[in-house]
Amino acid sequence: MILFKNRITIKRVSPEYLGKVIDERIPCGRFLTKEGRNWVAVDNSTGDAWTEEFSRKRQAIRWLRGKFEVN
Repeated sequence: MILFKNRITIKRVSPEYLGKVIDERIPCGRFLTKEGRNWVAVDNSTGDAWTEEFSRKRQAIRWLRGKFEVN
């Protein structure tokens, strides 16, 4: 689990767990997993399970923290 100064918690989970979060939209939170060579980040803080894939872990964490949006 990663805790930042602004209290955004990002939980590292298995790909299987992340699949359940995406399908069921619970629990709420921000999640990160490694799939092959990529990182998959899911922002389910609002129950919408926004999902993005990144080549670098740092990019995924920055996106989950709201530092930038993906077009």
